[in-house]
Amino acid sequence: MNRRPVSRILLFLTAAYALLLLGSPRAAADGFAQGLSLCARSVLPALFPFFVVSNLLISAPESALLAAPLRPLVRAAGLRDSAAPILLLSWLGGYAVCAQLTGGAVRSGRLAPGDAQRLLILGCCSGPGFVVGCVGGLMLGSVRLGVLLYGLQLAANLLAAALLHFCLSLRRAGRVPPAPAQGCQPDGAAARGAVASLPAAIRAAVDSSLTVCGSVLFFRVTGAMLENFLPLTGVPRALLLAALEVTAGCDAFAGLGGAAALRGCCLCLSLLGLSVFSQVRQLAGNGVPLGLFALSRCLHLVLLQALAGLCAPALPGDAAVFSSLQDRLIVTSRLAPDTAFVLFCFFAAALYKTGRKIYNMHQGRSPFKPHDGRDSTGR
Repeated sequence: MNRRPVSRILLFLTAAYALLLLGSPRAAADGFAQGLSLCARSVLPALFPFFVVSNLLISAPESALLAAPLRPLVRAAGLRDSAAPILLLSWLGGYAVCAQLTGGAVRSGRLAPGDAQRLLILGCCSGPGFVVGCVGGLMLGSVRLGVLLYGLQLAANLLAAALLHFCLSLRRAGRVPPAPAQGCQPDGAAARGAVASLPAAIRAAVDSSLTVCGSVLFFRVTGAMLENFLPLTGVPRALLLAALEVTAGCDAFAGLGGAAALRGCCLCLSLLGLSVFSQVRQLAGNGVPLGLFALSRCLHLVLLQALAGLCAPALPGDAAVFSSLQDRLIVTSRLAPDTAFVLFCFFAAALYKTGRKIYNMHQGRSPFKPHDGRDSTGR
């Protein structure tokens, strides 16, 4: 393969990016500040502790017991049972945890590169903290909708992995099965791997966190500079931000309101953006090909849009419609003065008649009732 055209394209893009950076220093500084704030407030507090815990759990033999309910799903995607703990931690921690654990399993020989592709398809997703809390609770205004989106993206992951596994199985039918990759251990040997120490887990978590934050900063700066040069608004602006970074894309689509908010957030959760692909490439390593993973995200987009269209009408109206009104809409009105005076006189007369009737019932005596001889004072 001739790499000269690719090198020229990369050289042109690098030169264009340098000119863009020199032409908009203030926008680049603003994007860098936004990226730092995002990393300090959201990315690092959520990911760094989970990186440490996941590195400790994945090397413990007892982790297979925690992920036992996921073994049928792993087998449906054509993977061994040893991938179930990685899948469990990936669904809880998100795409960065999935890429880091998958790459570590390939480098240690516990997972073949082909199985690593299928594991990325099945496990790469946005974490529950981001989807439920940030997208659902903050951007769309409904935690219930965030829970639904989180579950639907996992269902789309499973369907995409199962469909691709089925198609690849049909394609390989009649062929000689490939020999197992060298260095791949069986399930039992993978479970009996050495338990990672806490200093090693912290060191690996630091490297992974720096990789994630570096990608976030770079694409936040890129998005800020492109917004400065391209006067885009509405859906085109949201699509540009979604192509770069998933958080900025979801925020831009949620600001549009209406049906575009739900559909746009689903698009961002499916395509993930260049920032996520950069993180997956760096964390998983060059030993894991990403061609099938990129194809699966397009299939994921179709599946997630279909699932969201089926399930969104079942939600309450305030969650499915995304109304821009306040939680309570109080309509105030005032009667005309003459109408108000007539109503006041009517209610006053009614109250007077009712009061007199009740007073007469308590004070009056019936002529047919015998008198006991006492006067009104009781004597």
